[in-house]
Order: sequence, then structure tokens, then C-alpha cells
Amino acid sequence: MKEKMQTFGKAMLVPISLVALGGLLLGVGGAFTNEATVAALGINWASYSTTFIFKLFEVIKALGDAIFGNLSVLYAVGVAFSLAKREKGWAAFSSLVGFLALLATMSSLLTSRGLTAANTTVQALIKSGLSPLAASKEAALYTTELGFFTYRTGIFGGILMGVIAAWLHNRFYKTKLPTALAFFSGTRTVPILTLLSGGVVGVIFSFVWPTIGMLFSGFSEFVKQSGLFGTFVYRTVYEILVPFGMHPMLGLPIEWSDLGGRMVVDGKLVVGNAAIQLAQLASPGSGKLLVRAFMAGMGVIDFAIFPAIALAMYKTSLPQNKKKVAGLLIPTIVSTMLFGITEPILFTFLFIAPWMYFLVYAPIAGLAEVVTEFCKVSIYQGNLKDWIPFFLRPEKLNMWPYLYIMPIFFVVVFFLFKFLILKFDVKTPGREEDEATVKLYSKEEYNEKVNQEKAAKNGQTVSADADNSLAARIIAGLGGADNIEDLDNCISRLRVVVKDPTKVVDDAVWKRDLEALGVIHLDKGIQIVYGAKVAGIAVDVRDKLGGY
Repeated sequence: MKEKMQTFGKAMLVPISLVALGGLLLGVGGAFTNEATVAALGINWASYSTTFIFKLFEVIKALGDAIFGNLSVLYAVGVAFSLAKREKGWAAFSSLVGFLALLATMSSLLTSRGLTAANTTVQALIKSGLSPLAASKEAALYTTELGFFTYRTGIFGGILMGVIAAWLHNRFYKTKLPTALAFFSGTRTVPILTLLSGGVVGVIFSFVWPTIGMLFSGFSEFVKQSGLFGTFVYRTVYEILVPFGMHPMLGLPIEWSDLGGRMVVDGKLVVGNAAIQLAQLASPGSGKLLVRAFMAGMGVIDFAIFPAIALAMYKTSLPQNKKKVAGLLIPTIVSTMLFGITEPILFTFLFIAPWMYFLVYAPIAGLAEVVTEFCKVSIYQGNLKDWIPFFLRPEKLNMWPYLYIMPIFFVVVFFLFKFLILKFDVKTPGREEDEATVKLYSKEEYNEKVNQEKAAKNGQTVSADADNSLAARIIAGLGGADNIEDLDNCISRLRVVVKDPTKVVDDAVWKRDLEALGVIHLDKGIQIVYGAKVAGIAVDVRDKLGGY
């Protein structure tokens, strides 16, 4: 079950790979098509707005809108592609067919009931006798997507069709049909089945989605009414899920669906706190970004909490090891600030002293989210990579509270973790006489490090015959190509599902021979931490495997 959850969580991340680029496009395009921003630069708006440069920035902004306005179909295609085990292109195509069938079916049934885009607006519903609040909730159920007037299923509709298409594909892509129907055999069977499935789901949604939509609305109200306590719970639980790779299942619905709230931006209803912030970024208006987006706390985590933990680890290391520890931690913190990659330090505490992660770090992260919300910090995400496009629209940001929030958290976290490390003799990097221990540990390495010499003595190494590339050695370490059931990656981890976990080499071998920073086991699932270089490694491994 855990490896299935891991795979599903990974699949949900696939479309988000475009979000960083889309945010940059929206930021740049929105900044240089905004009259206030252009005027602040001393450029005459009347003459500038007719130039080729202005039109170019409008195109750039439209490219960003193309991503954020079509996340549902991107999820449908991306999830199916990720979950398919072979012939992934056919799975993605089938999911697109199914998603179009879903939209067409709902649109047809809505039209048969006399409902249209024109008579389901807030104004039209108020004229029909509904109160403004009831009209707002009713209108939020509908949207126009890919040319179809349909229910606003958001990313849930896309995810569902992606999962269905992947399941049908994995089960039927090798189907053999009689000679007369042979043309429709194999991969051609799946789009047909998915088309029919999309129609069935469309019929079901037409009856149940109004109720589901109202439930989403009710949940959003609950979160809104829970105030800072809800914010604390959200961030704490999110951080607890990170080590298991399941945090996207909590974060993405909040970011891209009604669960994250809804707002009208430039006359268009936008749902999900991330989508709202990006729409606000692109808006020509000068209003501030959404404050309660469950994101500002990430800035404190990346720029204060983790640097403070790293400094505590450095200060508590043995004198003879400080130079090596600094060389280990400085690049790690730079990566955290630039790209939000926190795994090396995170896993060190998680696996050496789990109680420090779950009982100390996670609640502190939750508190950081609460404090930033209370101080009305408004910024998108928490690292420089994601901040760059927003810096182009400074009038929309409120980062000033960071000037006192970050130093306070840095000082408190530094002294707290320094005290706990010394008090409980936590063996963070550099706190043992053996210089070989100056590295970031995984749980298994820490528990089994006394047996590392024994593993080496038994000759357990990884080889790949004549091919000694890292990709070939990784495949060998996973028990060979035949033992790999599924393989993909997220921003910092190689995520693999194997058929027989006993064929996978020991964790000590991953660190010693295969350049891994950490290893996590989830039944048949294994996550190998490689940091920012994982994307290139994953491409090389898939090239070796073929068919992935």
C-alpha cells in the first residue's frame, strides 16, 4: 500500500513541473504589461503600450496563463503518463480522450436541463431569486473548460481520469482481439475503453458533483473559520508527510482546488490558493497577494529554520571535523535557499533522532506558518527560484515582517537544537571521532553503520559488467532491470517500486558506491535521495532501462 501511495504522490507532481516556469512567465509578462509598474520605471505608457515589446510581454503572460488555465487536463495527461508502466504515450493519449469525454458528457446533460454559461452567472442567479451568497455558491459549481460548459471538477476530474486511464492501460494494453478486430488490439483498445469510461464518469458526476461541490465549499469554510489553529495543523501535518513522499496529497488540493478557497480576480473565478496568487500576480491591479496561502512559512523554514539547524550541527561537531562539516552543510543550505531542497538535513534528523523531527521540527514549522500569517506576510513559496517572478511586482508583496521573523526563528531554533544535540548526544555529522562519519545519514545507515565493514568484507558492491556508469550501477543496485516495476523522480529523489525488495543492495552501498544522500524504504517502494542532480540521473537510468 505504501509504495502505491508513493507512486500516486509522485504522479500528482508531474504537472507541477511546469508551475515554476509558468510562474516566471506570468511574473515577467504581468510586470511589463502593467501600467503602474511601467510608469514606475519612467516609461511613457501611451507610447509603450503600442510597441512590439509590449505585445511580446503580452504573449509571455499568455504562455503562463496557458499552464494555469489548463491544470485539469495537464493532470489528466500527466497522472496517466506517470502511472503507466509501459507504452506511456498511449496511456497519456487515452487519458486525454477520457477527459474530453467527461467534459462533453457533463456539458450535454447540463444543456439538456436548460443550464448554460449565461444563466448560471452570479448576476443571473440573483435575478432568478437566489440570495447573493447562495448565488455565489451555485455559480461556483460551473465553468467553461476547453470549450465545454461543465461542472467545475478542477484537478479532481483530471486526476480521476488519469488514474482510470492508467489502470485500464496497465490492464489492457496487451489485449488480443479476433482477426476481424485486430486493428483495435493492444494499445488501441485503451482509448476506446477510456472514452466509454469518461462518459460513465460524466454521467455519475452530473448527479453527484453538486453535492461534492457543496462539500468542498463547506470544508473551505471550516478551514477559514479555524483560523490560525487550522494553519498550524496544516503546516505541521504537511511536514510530517514529507518523509513519506505523501505531502503532495495534502498540498496540491489546497493549492489548485476549491479546498484552497476561491476568489474573483479580474472578473474571473479562480480556485486554490496557489492559482489565486498567480492570478493576482498577473493582474494589472496593485492589490497584495493572498496572505493566507499556507506558503509564507516556507520562507522561514528555508531561510531561518534549516540554516539555524545547520549552524547548530556545525557548532556541536568536534573541532577536528568542523572544516569538513562546513564543506558539507554550506552547499546544502545554499541549495535549500535557492531551490527549497531540504532533504539532506531533514533526513539526518529524521533518521538519527526521529523524535527531533516529528516533535520539535514539525511543530516549529507549523508555528512559522502561523506567525507569518498573523504578520500578514504575502509571498509565493519559500525559495529564490520561486520568488524571482514575484520580485518583479514588489507592490503586490509584503515581506517586511521577514526582517524580524527570520532572525527570531533563527536564534531560537539554533539554541534549541544545539541544546538538544548536546543534551541527548545526537550523533549529527562530525560528532564522532571517525572522520568517515562526517556525512548526512539515513536511518538504515545509522542503525547499521557498525556493520558497514562487515558488508564491505563480504564483498557486497555494485557492478554492471562492462558498463560502470552511475545509471548502470543504480540499476544493478536495484536488483537489475527485471526487478524494477516502476521508476520516476521528484525534485530530489529517485522513486522506485521493485518486485523483490530483498534484491536491493544495502543502504550502506547506496552511500558508499552510488552517491546517494539518503534512502527511504516503503514496502516495495524505495526512495533514493540525490538532491538537485536527481533529474539528470533519472533520465540516464530510464535511458538504460528503455520503455520508461
